[in-house]
Amino acid sequence: MAKISFVTTVLNEENSIESLLDSLEAQTKKPDEVIIVDGGSSDKTMAIVNRYLKKGQLVYRLIKSPGNRAKGRNVGVAAAKFPIIAFSDAGCQLDKDWLKRLTHPFTNKRLDAVAGYYLPVTNTLWQKCFAPFMAVMPDKLNPDTFLPSSRSLAVRRRVVVKLNGYPEQFDYCEDLFFARRLKNKTNMGVATNAIVHWQLPESLEQFFNALKNYARGDRQALYWPHLIRIATVFARYLVFVLMPLLLPLYLLIYPNYKHWHYVKNPLGLIYLPITQLAADLAVMSGVII
Repeated sequence: MAKISFVTTVLNEENSIESLLDSLEAQTKKPDEVIIVDGGSSDKTMAIVNRYLKKGQLVYRLIKSPGNRAKGRNVGVAAAKFPIIAFSDAGCQLDKDWLKRLTHPFTNKRLDAVAGYYLPVTNTLWQKCFAPFMAVMPDKLNPDTFLPSSRSLAVRRRVVVKLNGYPEQFDYCEDLFFARRLKNKTNMGVATNAIVHWQLPESLEQFFNALKNYARGDRQALYWPHLIRIATVFARYLVFVLMPLLLPLYLLIYPNYKHWHYVKNPLGLIYLPITQLAADLAVMSGVII
């Protein structure tokens, strides 16, 4: 089996980087090197990372490279010594068999990339409401149409180079753009059992800002499946301007019908309409911005 470089980018991740690195050190299959690219942290992130470097349980390499996440990933790939690159992010915790399951399909030498899965962590009622708006839920996962996130992805290094890496002109949704190219131009497999546990926003404000940034990224990348969905949101609210009595009916019925089975809490009947309104306003403002 070919050797593996693990690449992650960080920027002020003092509250989340330990969970990622602890779960990386606990892998049943260890990466042959770990490349951490720092975009210019001003908190305690670098002090925490340096503790792991000194401890030396894995071969760590720290690179300081100011810039966005796309640039950081490209810098990490350029520095990688090994032919398979595995990606994940701070804010994630890796299942102990994640790397083993994610890279095992590369025994098929025709395979260029493997998409793992990212399972949202829902410790609070708000997070249970946020999850179906932000993630592909397990019951909706279709391997044939699934686009990978760089929270859980492995790619042959030569393929990343051939595709010119991540688009550095995008501050958001750069991995969506890259994933679309992987899907369309390479032979990509899906390992649904290679699971990353993804920490969701903890507050409504964080949720709003995250969806607003996703929508900005969709607009920048001209990702039409998402833009068409966003256009339907604008169309709904145009109707509500003309017939305002429909708005409360929409907020009470639509999100609860679609998502209450993920929440299964009576308070969800209140939280889900609030979440829907926040999501709608976020994506519209993101596109307008």
